[in-house]
Amino acid sequence: MKITAPTPRRTAKVALVSTMSMGLLAGPFAFAAPANAMPDYGNKDNCHVTAYKPDKADYGKKDRDYGKSVKVDFKFKIHCDKGTKVYFDQKMFQRHGRWDKEIGHDHGWVWVHGDKWVSNKEKVYADRGDKDVKVSHTVKIRFQDKDKKNHWTWKSDSDHAYATIRLDKGRGY
Repeated sequence: MKITAPTPRRTAKVALVSTMSMGLLAGPFAFAAPANAMPDYGNKDNCHVTAYKPDKADYGKKDRDYGKSVKVDFKFKIHCDKGTKVYFDQKMFQRHGRWDKEIGHDHGWVWVHGDKWVSNKEKVYADRGDKDVKVSHTVKIRFQDKDKKNHWTWKSDSDHAYATIRLDKGRGY
């Protein structure tokens, strides 16, 4: 019996068929990989703001109104990766049924490198017979930052927080 070597043409056909079959199996994986490796350009801003849940301001026993009002501390934090001049605008609200009443407003320019904490205290009056008050605050910031083409542009961010705060009934009448 005589063993003959395969011809070069036949070897090329076998290699082509095996390459195509592997390509059909691996093809969907090759197309799916770049979609997961896309960079995220939406979260590259220099500054952002975080509004914290309003909390009852603790003054001990002084300034108590025994169930008529409560002092609320509205806090927020501005974080910037590099030194930036930031304009902030904070509005504080009290919920009355379906409507919100503005109980305080603070705004201004601050220089931020790292974290800058801002805290505002407002006195919130309760409606007759209420055992708690519903409060919220919204914080908006504006700052200048460079875009992808190295041009200065105005950018902004905002956040809000809500809370329900129990009133002190004082002497327990």
